[in-house]
Amino acid sequence: MRLLVTYRGLPWTYAEGYHLRVLHLFRRLAARGHQVHLLALVHDDEQERRLPETEAHGVFSSIRLLRMPRRNPLGRLRTNLGLAPVASFRSEYPGFPERVAAEVERLRTDLGLDAGYVFDPWADLLYGEVSGLPTLLDVCDCRSFFYERRLERGDLPLAQRLRTRQLLHRFRAFETWMLRHYPVATVVSEADREALLHLVPEARVEVIQNGVDLEMFRPSPEVTEEPGRLLLFGNMDFLPNVDAAVHFAREILPRVRARVPEARFTVVGTNPLPEVRALADEVEGVEVTGGVPDLVPWIQRSTMLVAPMRFGAGIKNKVLETLAMEKPVVTNATGAEALRPEVRELLRLARDDDEFADHVVALLQDEEERRRLGRLGRERMQRFHSWDAAADRYEELLSELATGAVGSRVVTG
Repeated sequence: MRLLVTYRGLPWTYAEGYHLRVLHLFRRLAARGHQVHLLALVHDDEQERRLPETEAHGVFSSIRLLRMPRRNPLGRLRTNLGLAPVASFRSEYPGFPERVAAEVERLRTDLGLDAGYVFDPWADLLYGEVSGLPTLLDVCDCRSFFYERRLERGDLPLAQRLRTRQLLHRFRAFETWMLRHYPVATVVSEADREALLHLVPEARVEVIQNGVDLEMFRPSPEVTEEPGRLLLFGNMDFLPNVDAAVHFAREILPRVRARVPEARFTVVGTNPLPEVRALADEVEGVEVTGGVPDLVPWIQRSTMLVAPMRFGAGIKNKVLETLAMEKPVVTNATGAEALRPEVRELLRLARDDDEFADHVVALLQDEEERRRLGRLGRERMQRFHSWDAAADRYEELLSELATGAVGSRVVTG
């Protein structure tokens, strides 16, 4: 097949979870003989500077950059006021959706494209009027579900609660519109699927869980585990990760250190917000590294992943990667609900901060149990979270689109 991937920005580097999904899936499809072409909707010079690295990675047969215009202030105001969210968003970039449609049609003709794949809410909305190329929508994580979860927290300040309600209204409208414009959509968990079907019951939504790179994330015997080191990693400008880092450092770590004084908490991840950076100065036993060139040695040095994910949606790559490295995981229901039962049973799940601390202390004091959970974790990543299996399913769905086996979506609203 000749496939077109449309994405906001360039899916490079491997440091970001969404980039990982695109690179792993289409590297495998390209290796199977499919031609994969990229249409990148870029909005700044920094994204354009990633072009040589992305080309060198060798996934894409061709890459076409389409520069997004500056946002129209009036359209932005309408979006913030919540007026007709989809139309308002598209009016932020006047004429650009039509440019995207024209470019896709040109590429379809010139390259003989069979099917398309689009990922990222902004790309989904800007691309959505294209009708000549049957296209799969990868929602990945349901954003409206994410904001519903955030509103369930009782401790949100009034300003954040109002902002979250605004975003929930916006993304419900966005996702409803998208589900009515694409013949098939994919998500990473059954919970995300159910949330989308609540919006558009007639939509076709398939669950394809994330994989883990078992070659990249494998035990590294040359790096020594450091007693007492606890780890949380991820993009540290992503609100669920920020909340998890701050909450663990301030509320749970002191309970752990009261019983295991040598316990230390390391936060690894790009773009740490000020409240994350402040933890290193304000809480004893906390280290904040910012971005690192290679996660693997940091996971290897640690005794476990600690991830009190109090809101969010989708599947947590950090959990999969840690298990692949033969390290145990302490988290809660939000950090584990998207996982298979065979994987969930290996996690130490906490209902509150005291139980979270109890799990961490018990594992710190029982090296044999840590090793047992680690061995089982990698075994189950090999069985249930292979990127090859995910690529198999995408190949099937894209083939359905290319052969006309999936009908066009009839827009009903």
